[in-house]
Amino acid sequence: MSLHRKKWKQKEKEEILLHAEEHGVSKTSREFNISTATIYNWKNKYNELGSEGLGNGAKTALERELAQLKRENSELKKIVAEKELALRVKDSLLKKNESLKRKE
Repeated sequence: MSLHRKKWKQKEKEEILLHAEEHGVSKTSREFNISTATIYNWKNKYNELGSEGLGNGAKTALERELAQLKRENSELKKIVAEKELALRVKDSLLKKNESLKRKE
């Protein structure tokens, strides 16, 4: 078993998909040493985006939306964390201020 993944070129992916249509996904999977899930993923991308979808770095609309939502979620978490920290600092200062007033 190889320690690194093979990087398939767009043309190779197209040939594998053609082979899968002619001979079946299972046989193609064994012959090219690729998982069936990979073949189905390539097939879905090809059906959605055409041959451009098989290029390296090609993302479906759903994948792009997911990446954008992850970025937004990360930004919102940072904002909430900053607000939470500010509230804790204010609470701490208020407690200190109250305790100083009681001592006087």
